[in-house]
Amino acid sequence: MSLLEVSNLTHSFIDKTLYHQASFALYKGEHMGIVGQNGAGKYSDFLRQKEHLRQDYIRQYYAQQKKIEKTEEYIRKNIAGVNSKIAQGRRKQLERMERIAAPTFTHKPIMSFKELPLTVHEALEVTNLEIGYNDALLPPLNFIVAGGQKLVITGFNGIGKSTLLKTLVKHISAFSGTFQFAEQVKIGYFEQDLSWEDNMNTPIQIMSEHYPKLGVKEIRQQLARCGVKSTHTTQAIGTLSGGEQSKVKLCKLLLSPCNFLILDEPTNHLDAETKEALQKALIQFQGSILLVSHEAKFYQQWADQLLNIEDLM
Repeated sequence: MSLLEVSNLTHSFIDKTLYHQASFALYKGEHMGIVGQNGAGKYSDFLRQKEHLRQDYIRQYYAQQKKIEKTEEYIRKNIAGVNSKIAQGRRKQLERMERIAAPTFTHKPIMSFKELPLTVHEALEVTNLEIGYNDALLPPLNFIVAGGQKLVITGFNGIGKSTLLKTLVKHISAFSGTFQFAEQVKIGYFEQDLSWEDNMNTPIQIMSEHYPKLGVKEIRQQLARCGVKSTHTTQAIGTLSGGEQSKVKLCKLLLSPCNFLILDEPTNHLDAETKEALQKALIQFQGSILLVSHEAKFYQQWADQLLNIEDLM
């Protein structure tokens, strides 16, 4: 199948096509390339071929986009000069060109944090800390997060987990007590709420404002690494799903150097592939982590300690 023939296929259609080919081959006991004679590795082979289709499509799409940009630049510079006829000819070529549709799928997410060294014994010490808004929500809290320790906070909704994190990052004031981060600590914070300064800004604009030294091409690549679909990078952030907005927030965090992650329900809205990529990144992270999560499956393999706030009441 040629590239142009699949240019209008959606991600789900590619999935279904390959999967049905694999299933049919198994049923008939045939060898069709993506399925072994004994059926071994049938699904993993299907995934590899699907990923190959993805990569080939995206690579050729961006190659065509680069060619279009260069041609348009030539036309702008020469349409009124001595090379006007050549420029007009190239304009007609562009008009006749069969455009490859922008991909609606991305590579499988791959995440890693920009990690700073953390060599302290105690990264955070919390002493008799009371949190809340009008009244204290919990009894005084006392705990320590060691350097490199991964601590998960659990408890029922509304008990005060998010309030605790907002207090630690100084978004709200403490009622009483103290908390102290080590001087070496650089915090990376993921807030659960999906709020933006301007809901009409696109993911590319949001990333450009926070990281002005990055070019648009690199921003697109970084967003793609977090699983943001190419077609969504130029849409207003407020029109995107909760999952796509969370991926943009994660992308911002991944590019911010830190050694102490404070994460408030980061898996909310995320699809399974993105959760897996984030989980791997947190396992590889050598700094300290303070995580609020209701998904035991997400953290049970790597958390060093659990703090159930319900036990304090």
